[in-house]
Amino acid sequence: MRATLKPPSPTSAPLVEWRANRIEDPIERLRFLREAAVHSSEPMLERRWFRRKHLRVLVPLALWAWVFIPAPVPSNVRKVVTVVPVQRPMPGDTPAAAVWLVEQNSNFEIFSNGLRVEKEFVTANRARGSYAIFRRSEPGVTGSREEAFDTRRDPAGIVFHSTESHQAPFEPAETRNLKRIGRSLVEFVKGKRAYHYVIDRFGRVYRVVQETDAANHAGRSIWSDDRGTFVYLNDSFLGVALEAQTDGDALNTAQVHSLRVLTEMLRSKYRIPGYNCITHAQVSVNPSNHRIGYHTDWAFGFPFSEIGLPDNYRLPLASVTSFGFESDDVFLNAAGNRQWPGLSASLEQVRNQAMAAGVPAAEYRKQLQQRFQRILNSAAMRERGEEQ
Repeated sequence: MRATLKPPSPTSAPLVEWRANRIEDPIERLRFLREAAVHSSEPMLERRWFRRKHLRVLVPLALWAWVFIPAPVPSNVRKVVTVVPVQRPMPGDTPAAAVWLVEQNSNFEIFSNGLRVEKEFVTANRARGSYAIFRRSEPGVTGSREEAFDTRRDPAGIVFHSTESHQAPFEPAETRNLKRIGRSLVEFVKGKRAYHYVIDRFGRVYRVVQETDAANHAGRSIWSDDRGTFVYLNDSFLGVALEAQTDGDALNTAQVHSLRVLTEMLRSKYRIPGYNCITHAQVSVNPSNHRIGYHTDWAFGFPFSEIGLPDNYRLPLASVTSFGFESDDVFLNAAGNRQWPGLSASLEQVRNQAMAAGVPAAEYRKQLQQRFQRILNSAAMRERGEEQ
């Protein structure tokens, strides 16, 4: 008796379909479906004999094989291991309240939240051009395109600095000395075009480099958010410096208040998310040895919560997860011999990525470092194109 092909029975059809979906090669999948149809089309007498003699043994074995034995892969198909794009966890962010300009003249500006900005030292620098935003996903073993996928002109965030300058005791007897040191500092910053804003020991906020221009504040630096990765942040981030030393006295009440209202104004004006308000130590890198923390101002102790921001020391570092940078004992010492939660999570993430890619961690970091160099080359080519 010749069997005619029929579809599998209703009870076995879901299992057959599930097994077929696991077979990537279409020819192998078709062969499997045909064989399943033949077995389902055997004469009733033969099927009945089959069930009586072997059902108790063969069916469990068949089910075990279908579940646990890998589907056949054609010999001419090479398996390529890739790394799943890393989704950067972002904390819940509360938008800044609306802040607007209330009064201005040639000497100062007053804003609705009480911020007063002194304009005596305002200077120009090179205009902020459009800057590149790069993809955050890590490359697979075969590499990936590194070109910028977007551009932007408005500031994307704020980098907080400490001036690490000479400090006098903050007490009434030192008032004249404090004023002299503070004024000399702002004049120095103006000459270097180093920051957009400086807050002195008395909490006075000085605008130095105008916001439309880039300041020379971040240098070799990396950060990323839920939109993409920023490389060398002079153009993409505003620089705010506090007259302070990271390992010195804590900021006084006037400085904390001024920093809070200044941050509110800038976040409101440019719609800057809280997780893009970070310290210089978090973004600074040394490309020559692939270490983070080339500059270590605010490597610890920055008062995020006091100025209305989440604890951004908890955020992963794109320099580590996307570009393979590492920390060292020098950096950890500058951070007060404590490791940020975000740094620890970043190092662990890279180890997991290397394991997923099936390569040693050192080799994987090297791949990421090569990606960083490709991005720098791409950015340099882009700048040369704009200059022509």
